[in-house]
Amino acid sequence: MAWGEGMGDVVGRTKLRVDGLEKVTGQARFLADLSLGRTAHARILRSTYAHASIRQLDVSRARSAPGVRAVVTGSDCPGRIGHAIRDQYPIARDKVRYWGEPVAVVIATTPEVADAALPLIDVGYEPLPAVLHPRDAVREGAPAIHENLAEYHRDAGIHVIPDSNVCHHYQLRRGDVDTVFAGAYLVIENEYWVPWIAHVQLEPHGAAALWDGDTFTIWSSSQSPFFIRETISTLFDLSPSKVRVVIPYVGGGFGGKSDVTIEPLLAVTARAVPGTQVKLLLTREEMFFGTVVGRGAWGHIKTAVDKDGYLLAEEAELYFSSGGYADYSVWICQGGGHNATGPYHIPNLCLNSYGVYTTTPPTGAYRGYGHPEVHWMVERQMDQIARRLEMDPVALRLKNLLVPGKTNALGQVMQDYNGRADLCLQAVQEALGTKAPPSVPRRARGHAIACFMKSPVMRTNAQSGAIIRFNEDGSVTVYTGAVEIGQGSNTVLSQIAAEALSLSMDMVHYAPRVDTDFSPHEWQTVASHTTWAVGNAVRLAAADALRQLKEAASEVLGVPVENLEARDGEVFPRGQSDQTIPYAALATGFRRPDGSALNPPIVGRGTFVPQGLTFPDPATGQGNLAASWTFGCQGADVEVDLDTGQIYVIRLISAQDAGRILNPDAARGQVEGAMIQALGATLTEKLHFGTDGRIQNWSLTDYRIPTSSDVPQMEVIFIETEDATGPYGARGLGEHGIVAIPAAIANALADALDVDFFEIPITPEVVMEALETLQEGG
Repeated sequence: MAWGEGMGDVVGRTKLRVDGLEKVTGQARFLADLSLGRTAHARILRSTYAHASIRQLDVSRARSAPGVRAVVTGSDCPGRIGHAIRDQYPIARDKVRYWGEPVAVVIATTPEVADAALPLIDVGYEPLPAVLHPRDAVREGAPAIHENLAEYHRDAGIHVIPDSNVCHHYQLRRGDVDTVFAGAYLVIENEYWVPWIAHVQLEPHGAAALWDGDTFTIWSSSQSPFFIRETISTLFDLSPSKVRVVIPYVGGGFGGKSDVTIEPLLAVTARAVPGTQVKLLLTREEMFFGTVVGRGAWGHIKTAVDKDGYLLAEEAELYFSSGGYADYSVWICQGGGHNATGPYHIPNLCLNSYGVYTTTPPTGAYRGYGHPEVHWMVERQMDQIARRLEMDPVALRLKNLLVPGKTNALGQVMQDYNGRADLCLQAVQEALGTKAPPSVPRRARGHAIACFMKSPVMRTNAQSGAIIRFNEDGSVTVYTGAVEIGQGSNTVLSQIAAEALSLSMDMVHYAPRVDTDFSPHEWQTVASHTTWAVGNAVRLAAADALRQLKEAASEVLGVPVENLEARDGEVFPRGQSDQTIPYAALATGFRRPDGSALNPPIVGRGTFVPQGLTFPDPATGQGNLAASWTFGCQGADVEVDLDTGQIYVIRLISAQDAGRILNPDAARGQVEGAMIQALGATLTEKLHFGTDGRIQNWSLTDYRIPTSSDVPQMEVIFIETEDATGPYGARGLGEHGIVAIPAAIANALADALDVDFFEIPITPEVVMEALETLQEGG
């Protein structure tokens, strides 16, 4: 039994991943690996139109095909689904609102039999006009995508605009922008666009469902087991206790598996074949339209500044595409809205952010959740302001950053423990150094920075729980509802438990499978909040377990609880480490000399919910909406081939104040992964839609993500201002590396070429077109 790691030896140090051996040896079980007994297989007939009425649907030939167990359609769905706004049938009924929407599902003995039956289904469509861009969807005369929008059940915080395609309007107001703009020394005004992109998780999404006549069991590769349970129980009017959701290991999420997507569809199909498990594994190609896509945001930003470089006012009009169905995309719209100032103090604000229906696949969470979109706009604005004022871009930002004592857009006063954006900026400036000359002739070189802030866009009552159960040998098993999607949360939460209990890591076992029948309740594994929120719950559970250990030891030793210490797996009187009781003796009940039990088994329980969060004021949009903030800065060093437009990213730098770093290597890996994703979004990634709404590049042949050969030199810097609300001073960092890289690269390109770009991706063709325009004097 190794007790060698005492207090302070676990948190803050790199530890091997607790799931590492399972994964590198192929023993880790993902959804596709599960053997679920007698199983039928589902395949989906999808709409060939982006917007159409369903005039005819005949499934009789498919139902009679050999090996087909059942065929289900929208008429089999008992109602609509959606947490924020209930606007979607799991299978289309009467109308389709994006290309690829499920129209019918075949359940058969094998996937091949199900695929063969799909062409036997006869569907008659009446095409309707497709509307793809969110700006087009709000223009006068745009086709109505949801005719009964105002009638949908929705969250109290959702503000629809009836008789329009606007599913949510968030506004933020402060001061008097009109007066300030009228007298401002400089006003910069631009339009920006961020296109739709795909998540491209390593593991395509999959799920299985069983209806036994009384209870649903759902297996899913999801980030949100309790959201699934809530959705299914509401859809079928069941008690949540009648819905069990099990999550094995998940092979990547990036937010795309946090929305509830295919699980209600599987529940409907399972109900058609009681007693048989129904499994659906999406193909790689289906992942481009079969769940959710990311981004799709347009913005008009107007910024006023005085001659000394102080920001005075901002006016923003933001349109976020929700796709054919809104649900949680409305919170992307809201999160983007209240972060649309970037990490700056701006006294006068008029921000309008709209979630807009379009006839594209539903937009869901994507790493960053509204922050990359608005930081692309704000940080491009800041770079142009600096050039117009002939001011150093670092100096401009330092004048305006949200530092302790400054008030953010929501009216929250920044505290010392919220982190130091200025230190992050200075660290990146130092790491970038002076601009180097081009490495070869006929190239231009530039470098630049972009700052960011990230808040967890979350429910006001986003709850987390943890259970720590002591085992007979004094080891512990930790249970939470957090899902391991590759981010290393199982390891970091184990470190927190080990530190709090003064145990070595090999005495802490983390239960990797989440099961809503026994796992503590967890809001979702999203918003970069697992270490912060679930870590708090684990620490509280450890404190509860230690209290029980000390109370039992107090009776054994005859020493008051307050005079006992617990360290290295033992309890002893303070200063008397020779009179110890090992945790193992107390773990499952200490026995007195006469054999009687002194204490019950030690089970620690901890729950955490952020305190003081409120809905925004409906008039101003202000309020205590964000529980925690992480600030940072990112830098880019690039070269451009002047003959081909090819962009070579030489270096990327990311500094973030994420509080105390609990596992440095794991944290660095998270940031680097996010930076690489951002690189793809900046230079190559974009879903291309035809005018009819059909996605044209729905495979990895035509949708290019970064490979190892594209990865530049990367440097990650941590500024560790401890968060007073986080476990051991930690706060979130999983998404932050993605937020400002696009703006940093575009700012570096402007430094190199004296050309501004207002949308991504920035391809060689786009660069050459800009250079030709520049040469022509445009």
